[in-house]
Amino acid sequence: MSTWVLEDPQILQLDDINCYPVDIWRVIAPVNSTAPRSSQGHPVTPKTMTTQHRYFHIRRYVRFAIAAAAFVMLGLPQHVSAKPMPQGQEQVIAQSAQEAVAVFSSLTRLSAPDRGDVFLAYVSNIAAQAANFLGVDARVMQQSWLAADFAHQRALVNGLTQLGVPYKNNASTENVAFDCSGLIAFAWGKVGVGMTHGSSAQFASATQIQVEDAQPGDLIWRPGHIAMYLGVQGAVLQTPYSGRSVELQLMNERITSWVRYANPLI
Repeated sequence: MSTWVLEDPQILQLDDINCYPVDIWRVIAPVNSTAPRSSQGHPVTPKTMTTQHRYFHIRRYVRFAIAAAAFVMLGLPQHVSAKPMPQGQEQVIAQSAQEAVAVFSSLTRLSAPDRGDVFLAYVSNIAAQAANFLGVDARVMQQSWLAADFAHQRALVNGLTQLGVPYKNNASTENVAFDCSGLIAFAWGKVGVGMTHGSSAQFASATQIQVEDAQPGDLIWRPGHIAMYLGVQGAVLQTPYSGRSVELQLMNERITSWVRYANPLI
């Protein structure tokens, strides 16, 4: 699996989760926390958990997951002629998202919490990749993605698997083509939330919220267009218009000042 080489030691990477799942708190804890710190000054979790804890050592799962992904991905349907692959960094993000979805689906022998822990490791890694592509603070984006509920995380990762798929009006076909609302319907439909086609209809079917309450994966709407929020103001996953494809983008300040946010789960 492709990974990023990140210079900031505070950015959580896939292989950093080497103790227990609760070490995730190192990422979402405030920087000025009074929690214990390592010799380098980074927050650490005291390893006081005993063997009766219901979680296993997550690094073993992550390594197993990466190995499983290689086999699972070989069995996934390919539409090479219909799907021009995204270039460069977006391709890395798309592949990471595809691996996350494939691994989560394949590890049925694990309990739901353990499958979720493996998925969280991917979520953190993909968040750092997306942040670096957009030029935003990777730690802030990771905090936002890890704080989101599981359904929002899965919906967003589902959408990211389609990076590079071309725009087509009224389309909603995996690995082939999407319009803006087609991508939303696909991503949320994969987690059991049915949404009709059409940006206005989707926005109306969800509950409008303030940006302060928005999670990654929530809807960002303006008349004629809808996208998925990435957890950092202005950052979206979208399919904009003909000639473009599913992409990561930063909206300009003029647009962010009047868009509306909505949560499909409430």
